[in-house]
Amino acid sequence: MKKLFFLTFLLATTTFWAQTADGLVQNYLNAIGGDKLDQVHSILQKGVMNMSGMDFPTESYQDTSGKMYTKLNMMGQEITALAFDGQKGYMFDNATFGYKDIPDSLTHQFKEKAQNLFGYFYRYKQKGSQVKYLGKQKLDSINYDTVLLTLAKPAEGNIKELTVFFNPKTHLIEAIKIVKDGHIIFTKPQAYKTFDGIGLPTKIVTVMDDQPVMTIKLDEIKINPPAPDPSIFSKPKQ
Repeated sequence: MKKLFFLTFLLATTTFWAQTADGLVQNYLNAIGGDKLDQVHSILQKGVMNMSGMDFPTESYQDTSGKMYTKLNMMGQEITALAFDGQKGYMFDNATFGYKDIPDSLTHQFKEKAQNLFGYFYRYKQKGSQVKYLGKQKLDSINYDTVLLTLAKPAEGNIKELTVFFNPKTHLIEAIKIVKDGHIIFTKPQAYKTFDGIGLPTKIVTVMDDQPVMTIKLDEIKINPPAPDPSIFSKPKQ
């Protein structure tokens, strides 16, 4: 009888935690748009990225076909930091100040990244990823509901797990923690605003080992914008 009681308790507890994690994810998806998310096939964002005290105007695009690009303006010169057409692409090489092809070994990661218009929680079950409720954790004086997201396939940078912090009042994600090469990195989405019924952060702060390393402020976000000029996906001549 004791063994039966313990087994029943264990199964009930496991189910409770699973439902809690799934519930937090669903509350978040509902908060940023719910069923309207399925109607979005592309997003264009423009703003300013600050690194080391310097501002760089930036523009990024991504769509569900796998296309994506990011452009930066550095001291008056426009640079395509990354462009991917869904199958192949190129990126800016800081060492040579030229461009190099994205390796074939990374193309699946870039394709999935481009398709993740709303992050790794969107349709995560279809992708084979898993969630686990970690309980309440305090961050910046707020007690957040935390969920461990284990990806079915490693993300860019070989990231396999993310700890996500949900605001218990708004249900929005306010921090994502990863551990990479011994460093603790937080990405903090802030200042959510609604664009055509879709809630997106207009400020994103990245902190590594308690030190701010990058801030992106977005002043323009377009949902389902016109397709970009195809020439952006052709690697510039060296």
